[in-house]
Amino acid sequence: MSLKDITIGRYIHGASIVHRLDPRTKLFSLLAVTAVLFSRDGWTTVGIAGAYALMACLLSGLRPLYIARSLLPFKWLILVTVLLNVLFVGGHILVEAPLPYGGITREGLETGGLYGGRIALLVLLASLLTLTTEPIVLVDGIEKLLKPLSGIGIKPHDVSLSMVVTIRFIPILLDEAEKIRKSHVARGLRPDRNVAAKLKSLSILFLPLFHSTLRRAENLAVAMDCRLYQSGLPRTRYIESTLTGIDWAVMTATVLLVAAATAL
Repeated sequence: MSLKDITIGRYIHGASIVHRLDPRTKLFSLLAVTAVLFSRDGWTTVGIAGAYALMACLLSGLRPLYIARSLLPFKWLILVTVLLNVLFVGGHILVEAPLPYGGITREGLETGGLYGGRIALLVLLASLLTLTTEPIVLVDGIEKLLKPLSGIGIKPHDVSLSMVVTIRFIPILLDEAEKIRKSHVARGLRPDRNVAAKLKSLSILFLPLFHSTLRRAENLAVAMDCRLYQSGLPRTRYIESTLTGIDWAVMTATVLLVAAATAL
């Protein structure tokens, strides 16, 4: 897996329906589908959520293979989730093997596939959110969603800014890591296949990457100070996002989908 396969945090400019949606609509849809996906059992819910994710990917105008690349960094998590359920869930034995329940069970395969599918759909929808939403617009959307919590001492703008800066730094640091790795290869570094050599090569990579991260964080802090940024002050927006008819239609469709998945 290449570092370029990690798509979370990246934004691709476009003019599709998904790109034009208000960030609050995308966040609401993501939270609603995630909630029903992990609160209801059965393949019916996964199938409905999968159809919803497929439709969103098609409407985004992005290449399906590029969106699917977002699953590569989580392939081991999905695989381990499936294997743990196959090994430790009992039931009707399909293949006898020296396992805790006497072999591979039908219930283990079903449960493993169910949880693996849930994780895959969650990753796809989260990646689609960042791929089709500009960071500054995402800050605005999160801030507006968290605004009701300001009465209990939570600062919506600070929380949203911290979240989006963290997400935005992911592709920047990945690109920086790729450059450092290529510079090491150009200088003749060829790590062996054994575990010790790979760990040593990672330590050589992380030290300059850590230094670059601190430098970028310091530059960001200086830039915010130069622009007289202060927490808690009222702020204006160059473009004020508003909910349009398409946004209300998408949210209505999401609510109907959640209701259907809950009822089935």
